[in-house]
Amino acid sequence: MDMSVIVLTFNRKDDVLDCVESVIHQDFEDDYEIIVIDNWSEDGTFEELKSKFSDFSSVKIVRPSKRIGIAAARNYGLQLANGRLVAFIDDDCIATRSWLNETKSAFKDESVGCVGGRISLLTVGIEKPSWIGKDIYGILGITSWGEKNKDIYFPIGGNLAIRKDLALKIGGFKEQLGPRGVKVFGEEISISNRVRGSGYRVVYAPRAEVLHKIWKERIDLEDLIKRAYMISVGDYYLYGRSLSKIVINMGILLASLYGYLVFWRSNLLCHFFYAAGYLVPALFRKEPLKMLENMTKIWRTTIRRK
Repeated sequence: MDMSVIVLTFNRKDDVLDCVESVIHQDFEDDYEIIVIDNWSEDGTFEELKSKFSDFSSVKIVRPSKRIGIAAARNYGLQLANGRLVAFIDDDCIATRSWLNETKSAFKDESVGCVGGRISLLTVGIEKPSWIGKDIYGILGITSWGEKNKDIYFPIGGNLAIRKDLALKIGGFKEQLGPRGVKVFGEEISISNRVRGSGYRVVYAPRAEVLHKIWKERIDLEDLIKRAYMISVGDYYLYGRSLSKIVINMGILLASLYGYLVFWRSNLLCHFFYAAGYLVPALFRKEPLKMLENMTKIWRTTIRRK
C-alpha cells in the first residue's frame, strides 16, 4: 500500500467528520487507508465515526487502550499503518483534493524523508482580526513558506508525512520532551532533526495543502499567549540553555513588551510570552507552568486592555 493517513481526534465530532470526508474524496488513484484514532472522546465522536464510515473498508476507527498524548498517538498510528508513506492531518483540517497526490509526489526524490505541506487559514463564523498576521501564524498552526518546494527546519504536525520505515528506525515521535506533567511542543522539531541525522531531507511542499479551521474561541488572546509560551518552553527542553538564544529572546521580550504597551497590538503580546517561555527555565530554573500561571494572572489584573 502506498499511503496511510492518520487522523488524531478528541472531542471534535463535527470537525473530524469533515476532515475524514475530505480525505476520502481525494483525486488519488493509488491504494490508501485512513486510520482515525479517537483518544477517548466524551462527546460521542467515536460512535459517530463508527456510524458514519462503517461502510468504508478503507476507513478504520480505533482507540488506544487508554487516553494518551499527541506524540504517543502519532506513534500508535505509525504502528498500525500499512502504507510505506504515512501522512498526518489534524482533525480540524480539511484536505484539498490534490493533497495526497502532491504529498506523494514530494517523495519521488529518494533523499526526502519527511514532508510538510501548506496549512492555510480557514475562518469559521468570524472575520480574521487585523492583529493576526504571518508573524503569529506558527502559533495558530498555519504555514506560509512560499510557493516552491524547499528544505525546511521542521513541518507542523497538522500536515506532515514521513516514510514509515524511516520513522520507526529513528524511534518515532518523542513522547516526553519536558519534565513529567508539563506538556510542551516540539515533537516535529525532534523528529525532523533525527530525519536529517539519518541522511534524509525535510522539505516543504506548498501544493500539498490543507485548510485549518479557526473559530472565535481559537483566537482567544489568553489561549494564544499560553500556546506561544509553551512552544518556546519546548525549544528550551529540546536544545537546553544557550547564550545566543537568551540574548535573542531577551531582545524579543523587551521590544514586544514596549510595543504592546505603546500600540496595544495583541500579536506583540504573543511574542512577549514566546520569549518568556524560553527565558523562564533558562534563566530562573523555575517550574514553567507555575510561572505561566503567575504571568497571565498579572496581565489579566493589571495591563490587559479592556
